[in-house]
Amino acid sequence: MTLSDNSLPAYPKARQRWTLILASFASFMVGLDVLVVTTALPTLHEELGAGVSGLGWTVSAYELGFAAFILTGAALGDRFGRRALFVTGVGLFTLSSALCAMSGTIEILIAARALQGVGGGIAIALALAVIADATPPQERGAAFGVWGAISGVAVAAGPLVGGLIIQGFAWQWIFWLNVPVGVVLIVMSLMKIAETRGETRAVDLLGLVLSTLGVFGIAQALIRGGEVGWTSPAVLGGFIGGAVALVLFVIWETRASSPMMPLSMFRNRSFTGGCLTSFVLAAALYGNGFVFAQYLQLAEGNDPLGVGIRLLPWVGLAIFISPIAGKMADSMGERPLVIVGLLLHGIGFLAIALMASAGTGYGPMIFPLLLAGIGVSIAFPTVASAVMRSVSPMEVGIAAGVSNTIRQVGAVFGVAAAAAVFTAAGGYGASERFVAGFTPATIVLAVITFAGVAAALIIRRPDYEASAAPMPPEAQPGPATS
Repeated sequence: MTLSDNSLPAYPKARQRWTLILASFASFMVGLDVLVVTTALPTLHEELGAGVSGLGWTVSAYELGFAAFILTGAALGDRFGRRALFVTGVGLFTLSSALCAMSGTIEILIAARALQGVGGGIAIALALAVIADATPPQERGAAFGVWGAISGVAVAAGPLVGGLIIQGFAWQWIFWLNVPVGVVLIVMSLMKIAETRGETRAVDLLGLVLSTLGVFGIAQALIRGGEVGWTSPAVLGGFIGGAVALVLFVIWETRASSPMMPLSMFRNRSFTGGCLTSFVLAAALYGNGFVFAQYLQLAEGNDPLGVGIRLLPWVGLAIFISPIAGKMADSMGERPLVIVGLLLHGIGFLAIALMASAGTGYGPMIFPLLLAGIGVSIAFPTVASAVMRSVSPMEVGIAAGVSNTIRQVGAVFGVAAAAAVFTAAGGYGASERFVAGFTPATIVLAVITFAGVAAALIIRRPDYEASAAPMPPEAQPGPATS
């Protein structure tokens, strides 16, 4: 990358397009897998004998692995090259997808999903970084709108593809699909994405261990509490041990010479607001996906393909709305869009919870699902834009890592909270028992969504002149190589 006459970074258009396409399709592959698995949960319950805890960990092990290695991947990308680590993450995700497909028990599947999450976490953290590297600050809202739209296609296609595969083939094929896509992404990324680096930082191994133990302890306690009892030693130990580990993590991050999560970044109001909102948005999206897909099949009696079709009003709008929301963020800032998106999503699922309790069936739920779909399609790209546009070019790698880590922890929390409330109030068996758990779980997730509005209020309008400051020579991308 060269400097123009006005001393601002140059952004070749061809490189922008290829980087955006390839990084977005990496997000597509990762997003597709999450929602495909959500549709497969009832099948895994029947074929592998998995209970609520096992099903919860099928989703949460992936998210935990994802969260644990985002920041480590970002740090390694800043040191060894963002393209190199992006390709490494995609490769690991592809390999572990094959391992998931070959799993014969729920325990092996959970372990393979955790490894898959590690690869996905590295790939997505670097995907956001390479997009920010290749895109002028004043155009990043539109770029992240396109990224959100392509990711939204995965969200929309996931349940439908999952239903088709499970009904026509076998659940293993939902993982085999990733292999050819991953191979193509690796080859094209090496050819078309420029190599960039950021500020070299040491890998914070102690921070990685403490943060992972903290999130794992609390998540397993939430997921298992309804089944084994909230006062059982494993659950109490998880809550206490997880809390202690997270406190030690914060203390260590204030003293470490190269912290994996620099706490000083949270002095930036827009960055803090974007990260907190990402947490809430992920909790709502994954938590509702976990319980609602099962509701449609186990309580409403739909087959897997029918579940995928009925989820489309919720997950099928991002491809149309996210690009528009991204462009609007360029002109008006992200805060009002994030607030509107969260409110629409929360209102939609609160209405669905009340309808399910009243036994009204799926038909009246279509309109609330559309509201929720519009809301998440607005909020998803604008939250990412708020975070990435709030930092300098040298900080985009670590900013992407921190924000994505917090988002994935939110996903773990959302699934765990939904599972905890579901098992405490209801369970599997008769449809009435399932609805008895589904309704309060969905109401709790709606309340969490509304709480995110407070976090969105502290997001500020971006200052393009400040964010467009030139990068030092060592941070600038060189020409793409093959």
